[in-house]
Amino acid sequence: MTDKNEPETLSRKELEERQNAHPFAVPFLWLGNQKVIDNFIWLPVLGMIAMIALGIVFPQAKPAPWDAIPGSWALIGFVAYSFIVLCAKPLTALLSRDETYYGEGGLPDPEYSTEHSSGDHHD
Repeated sequence: MTDKNEPETLSRKELEERQNAHPFAVPFLWLGNQKVIDNFIWLPVLGMIAMIALGIVFPQAKPAPWDAIPGSWALIGFVAYSFIVLCAKPLTALLSRDETYYGEGGLPDPEYSTEHSSGDHHD
């Protein structure tokens, strides 16, 4: 275990990542490590095993009628997920706006406009 007063030994790449990252992102840079990315699948697998074990140890007091069918929750989940995915296209058509919805220029006030003008710039 390293001492808190001892400086960290980071590679040049890690130091550059820390300097270019947002300060709130620095504690989470370890998530970009290839070993973490490759082994992240084990987190949901362990969670699934824990939930199955809890379901066996503490069964439901009043099971639903469809609980008699093996794999019913997997089927319900698949149908619900498929419904959400298939609703994406109609929802996009219903909620999307065309590219010119917000206009093309900056704000109308030249003092706060994002457009470059020939007038004075307040830098």
